[in-house]
Amino acid sequence: MKNRYLKGAHLSERKVRELIKLFSEDLTATQIANITGISRITVNAYFKLIRTHIAKFCEERNPFHFTNGIVHHASENGTVASNGAGSKKSFYGIFKNDETIHTDKIANIDAEWMYDWLKGKTEGEKNLLEQYRLNVYNGIADFNSIRLYRVNESVPSVTRGKSHIDEIDMFWGMLKSRLIKFRGLNSGTLYLHVKETEFRYNYRENDLFELLMDILHKRPLHYSKAVR
Repeated sequence: MKNRYLKGAHLSERKVRELIKLFSEDLTATQIANITGISRITVNAYFKLIRTHIAKFCEERNPFHFTNGIVHHASENGTVASNGAGSKKSFYGIFKNDETIHTDKIANIDAEWMYDWLKGKTEGEKNLLEQYRLNVYNGIADFNSIRLYRVNESVPSVTRGKSHIDEIDMFWGMLKSRLIKFRGLNSGTLYLHVKETEFRYNYRENDLFELLMDILHKRPLHYSKAVR
């Protein structure tokens, strides 16, 4: 079936547009399957492609465009490729730049040292902080304990490990609510959900459906598997 959004698709363009519209409204795969008559397995397959596309879109707008010297990309199964293992669920750095929230997966860092540093039990050497860019993040999200640590000491009245209400906390609140919605996330899909939340937060005042369609006109879904 000819479909400009995905080569070899078994769904019509109209059905794909309907699915993307409902995705932009933040419905679950089960809800979309019930509304459209598309199987939940197929909906989830499209979700993975859309989320991988969104991740690439966000990474291209990240002023660093890499994570700790490693360009992260979603592999064909939707997980994140990196040259090294981390803790069960990774730490993510969160920072704001030009009114936009960005997130980075912090790869290959010793979890025990990280916890000590976040809790102020140890001081990191300058080269170590710069290597992992801990000196530029406004917050560190720990998905093992579902906790946000504030690390930007340049903000008035903020000390490491403490939090105050600002845009970083608003983003974290949105991300936590999505964790509840999806009843937790496994390490294999966490990256894509973090990036989706980044996308939804930064463009919350936009028509997400129109934005997604514009993105897909420029780069159809079948390119999602080649995110770099």
